[in-house]
Amino acid sequence: MGIYGPGRPMKFDPFSGAGRKPPSRPGEYRMRSASGAITYIGETNSINRRMHEHMRTGKLAPGCTLEYQLADGRSSSRTRRIHERAKIEQHNPLLNRSGGGEGRIAKKR
Repeated sequence: MGIYGPGRPMKFDPFSGAGRKPPSRPGEYRMRSASGAITYIGETNSINRRMHEHMRTGKLAPGCTLEYQLADGRSSSRTRRIHERAKIEQHNPLLNRSGGGEGRIAKKR
């Protein structure tokens, strides 16, 4: 079994409040447009915080919904980023400009 449990992601509309509000826990999230297309995929240590950041910057706009899956206790930021990159490659979302992991400081060698 992977770092995410079985089943479909939970859904939340941050503008209407419909669905299950994401917690401040690690996991993967996806933003969907009103037409149903996945527009962005990301991973974070706090899904709730990241959702609010995307709303503030306008990336998560009215009409869009947030889907998320919580990571299990065995996951690390590294394993979540590997999963994120695979999902970005699979879905090719419009707003993902790279293969994931943007803004993260590279480890020293």
